[in-house]
Amino acid sequence: MDDITRQSHVRVIKSLVRAYRQFGFQLLVDQATVGVAGIDDLSDDDLIALHRDLERGRECLADGITFDEAGLIRSRYA
Repeated sequence: MDDITRQSHVRVIKSLVRAYRQFGFQLLVDQATVGVAGIDDLSDDDLIALHRDLERGRECLADGITFDEAGLIRSRYA
């Protein structure tokens, strides 16, 4: 992924977390960044997966589905 595309993903992820902080979006970021310093250190594939998870989180809110029910909350030890 080129730098501009990567920075676009990072910017949108940060915006989603700010906008939906009260709904627990930071938990999804924390979960995705276990073992790395932050989202800037995620691989391209992991960054895209996080972005998809956050978009799915928005859909869950609209549909009244919990993150757990949607499979967005994962065990670190699985």
